[in-house]
Amino acid sequence: MNLWALKGSLKLYDRLDAHTWFRVGGPCLGVFSPLNIHDLCQFIRQVSKPYRILGAGSNVLVHDEGWPGFVIKLQKGFHSITVENHRIRVQAGALDRVVAQTAQKAGLSGLEFLYTIPGTIGGALALNAGCYGHEISNVLEEVTVMSPSGELHVLSPKELGYEYRRCALPFGWIFIEAVLSCTPSDPSKILELMRRYVQQRQNSQPLQVRTGGSTFKNPPGSFAWKWIDAVGARGERLGDAQCSSTHCNFLINLGNATAQDLWALGSQIQTRVRLAHQVNLEWEIHIWDETLFFQSQQEQYAALASY
Repeated sequence: MNLWALKGSLKLYDRLDAHTWFRVGGPCLGVFSPLNIHDLCQFIRQVSKPYRILGAGSNVLVHDEGWPGFVIKLQKGFHSITVENHRIRVQAGALDRVVAQTAQKAGLSGLEFLYTIPGTIGGALALNAGCYGHEISNVLEEVTVMSPSGELHVLSPKELGYEYRRCALPFGWIFIEAVLSCTPSDPSKILELMRRYVQQRQNSQPLQVRTGGSTFKNPPGSFAWKWIDAVGARGERLGDAQCSSTHCNFLINLGNATAQDLWALGSQIQTRVRLAHQVNLEWEIHIWDETLFFQSQQEQYAALASY
C-alpha cells in the first residue's frame, strides 16, 4: 500500500479503547481518517487487510486483544449537511444530534429522534438506529455507498433490506451519504419535541458513564429490560462491568472493566434469560468480534480446570 499517496490521517497500530465509549479494546493495524471520497477510494483499493468502519464508537465492544485489521473513521470531509427543500442530504460522518439540530432550525420535522442518539449517520444507517417509535429507515429516501472496489452506488431503503436494528448492506461496503425526508413544521414545536425526548432519556438511562447504549435488541412484542429484570440481573457486577441499576439493558464500565468482563456479563444474562424464560436476547451492541471473546472464555475455563 502506497501510504504517501493518502491525503488523510493514518495512525498505525492505534489502540481502539480511545475510540469507543466503553473505553476498552486493544490495537488494530491502523486507524485511517480519509480526507475525502477519493482518498477513501484509494485506501480501500490498495489495502490488503480487512477493514471496518467505526463511527462515534458508541455501540461497539472491541476485544481486549484488538482487531486484526484496519479501522476507517469518516471524520473531516464527511460532515456535510445540506437542506434541499423538504429533504436533508447528509454525509455519513455527521453526528445524529447535529443533523436533528439542522432540521429543527430549517423548520423540518421527522428527525427529532436523532437528537438523542449518540452516534453518526453512518452508524445509524448501518444499525437502522431508532428510538421513541422511530427508525432511520422510515425517513430514508436513498443512500450513496462505496463498494470494496471503490465504486459508488445509489441504493433505496428496500435494496438495503432494513429490519429492526439490522441492515443487509454487505460487509466491506461503506455508507457515504444519505437523503432524509422531512415534513415542514414550526421550529418551536420541533424543539419542544426534541427537549421532551432528552428529558425522557435523562429520566430513564445512565448518563455520563462508560457504556455502549442498549445492550440487547428488544424481542418481538416485548422489551429486553423486562427479561433482564425478571432474572434479577439489574445492578449485578462482574469485576468493573455492571448491569446498570438505572436501566438494566445498559452495561457499564465502572472504571477498570475489560472487554471480556463486559462480554461475559452480557453472555451470562443472555443464558439466564434463555434458560428461565425461553427468550433469546440478541446483542444490539456490535461485537468485534465474538469469536475472540469465545476463545478467551474457553482459555479461562481451561486454566481453571488445570488447578
